[in-house]
Amino acid sequence: MSTVLLVIIVVGVAVLLLLKSLPSSSGQLSYRRKPYLLSKAERSFYGVLCQAVGDNTLIFSKVRVADVLAPQKGLNRSSWQGAFNKISAKHIDFLLCDPQDCAVKLAIELDDASHGSAKRQKRDAFLEQACESAGLPLLIRGYGVVDIRQQVEAMLFPVQHDSSLEELGQIEGQGAEVTKNEQERVDNHSEQQAGNEKEAPTEAEVVALPIAPA
Repeated sequence: MSTVLLVIIVVGVAVLLLLKSLPSSSGQLSYRRKPYLLSKAERSFYGVLCQAVGDNTLIFSKVRVADVLAPQKGLNRSSWQGAFNKISAKHIDFLLCDPQDCAVKLAIELDDASHGSAKRQKRDAFLEQACESAGLPLLIRGYGVVDIRQQVEAMLFPVQHDSSLEELGQIEGQGAEVTKNEQERVDNHSEQQAGNEKEAPTEAEVVALPIAPA
């Protein structure tokens, strides 16, 4: 009797598991829509970021790291899959791209209260190393329009030394030197002409001069 009861229980559990795994009679999946894409802190930072960069760049949010970075070529299948798994479930808070061709320029992580945990800090350290290895600049910071603008411009548009100013200064210096040399030549020429002129005769010399016949 106990054996029959045990068999009935096992069959019943199997039937319940099978029914649970089958789709619902309506054939529809059950999901719910989240009300906002960004959290309040992320939305606030997005507004600050728009003021900081203006129309110079395109701003994307919550971008999957695997859509920006990829494992290096030449890895074996196991190493490639392991490297991909480390980035497949991670996201970058904000990504700045070129408005012309959507080229990736700068990744930004919002340093809010959620980054205070040890797990989050470990994740940030990994993301920094991954971006550095791929040559992608990563900026982790808090709020502040002016500070963000200065840092973003410094990373995206580094100031290059303008040699045209030096060339202009050299040309002006050469012009001044040429003008000075020309003036010296004019002065020397005037002195030579003055030295070559005959001196006016004295009164005695004028009396001694022969008088031409009338």
